[in-house]
Amino acid sequence: MNKEYGPDADEHLPEEVLAAIESGTPPLAAVRRWKQLSVEQLAGRSGVSVATIEGAEAGRELSPEAQVNLAWVLGVGADLFHE
Repeated sequence: MNKEYGPDADEHLPEEVLAAIESGTPPLAAVRRWKQLSVEQLAGRSGVSVATIEGAEAGRELSPEAQVNLAWVLGVGADLFHE
């Protein structure tokens, strides 16, 4: 794993997370909930604003930098957050 890209997007994700994503839950929300982090906790650890995280969970696109920062904190590949 390298800091910029992390592991493959769905590598090591449990079936319930993959199922949630397949059923329409935004990947960021599914992984954040699996990791048991609030939006505020994730924002504090990643340096990405609460508003940006909430927007991404509502369907807005993340900047590449935000994708990498969130992926690094959550331990997933940044490509999971890219549509």
